[in-house]
Amino acid sequence: MKNMVLLLLGCSLSLVASAQSARFGSRMVSVGDTPERVREVAGAPDSVEAEPTDDGPREQWTYRRRGRLIQLWVADGKVVYVSDRRNEHENR
Repeated sequence: MKNMVLLLLGCSLSLVASAQSARFGSRMVSVGDTPERVREVAGAPDSVEAEPTDDGPREQWTYRRRGRLIQLWVADGKVVYVSDRRNEHENR
């Protein structure tokens, strides 16, 4: 029973794991892309949140597309992290 619980927990965590890229239609945004490239591929984000970090400023760009919640972290002029998951809060 304990092993089954651990297996289910591991599977559920993998559903929200970070990715190296996110799809916008037929085009991709990937770690290392510039903000200009992201806007060319994905358009303007639905929201942008700036936050200071020990390593300098970072922005979190959020896109809500077709039931997906895509978040990109931008620092030092490039995408440094991508999260692409199902949007649990979208009305269906």
